[in-house]
Amino acid sequence: MVKLKMYKQIQNLKRQGFSKMEVARELTIDPKTTAKYFQMGEDEFRIYQQEHRYRDKLLEIFENDILEVYERNEFKKLNMSAVYDYLEEKHGCLPCNEKTLRNFISYLLDTGKLKLDEALRTYSKVPELPLGKQMQLDFGYYRCQSKRNKGQARRAQDRA
Repeated sequence: MVKLKMYKQIQNLKRQGFSKMEVARELTIDPKTTAKYFQMGEDEFRIYQQEHRYRDKLLEIFENDILEVYERNEFKKLNMSAVYDYLEEKHGCLPCNEKTLRNFISYLLDTGKLKLDEALRTYSKVPELPLGKQMQLDFGYYRCQSKRNKGQARRAQDRA
């Protein structure tokens, strides 16, 4: 669904005499989308926008089970695959994948239906140790050389 600004751009180009294909090219949108909104009046567009504002959520029927899982785990952040596996064990095959579950849980968090108890990680200064007892290690970058490159490197060393 396009936003009101895009709809107005389509209608403006239509008034200027652009064809559907020219409008699609000008705004770099799909020709089918252009055709759909090209024919709509403004009142019709507003009604369409209201009807399609909210979509049904596939996992709404599992909302109580999801909240129950988090409640049992003291509202700690959980691995999505663990929640998905739990729902799958309880209800069998689910109508979605883990990404959809992740989006649904984000929706629950955004709407305030689910609140996670996230303990903040506290940092503290490490006491100074005597020299040689503590070190910092940087794994850095290691590049493997093929046999051909090793041969070229040897030849370059021999020449030098």
